[in-house]
Amino acid sequence: MAKYKIKPCPFCSGSEIRSERMLGSNRFYHVKCSTCGTSGPMFEEFDSAKKGIEGSVNLWNNTQARLMST
Repeated sequence: MAKYKIKPCPFCSGSEIRSERMLGSNRFYHVKCSTCGTSGPMFEEFDSAKKGIEGSVNLWNNTQARLMST
């Protein structure tokens, strides 16, 4: 599996962040903080787990930027 640059959690600053397939799903992915349990937005991908992980990481990182600018 490729490594992706995932930003730390915006709530606890934790760095134990990972992208995973949502429980019971074959097509929804999200990023989750292992420290505080915060989950990022869902990303839907039918064809490729790699694209699903990449998409969820991009959503997490973009959510970070929006939270920090408010």
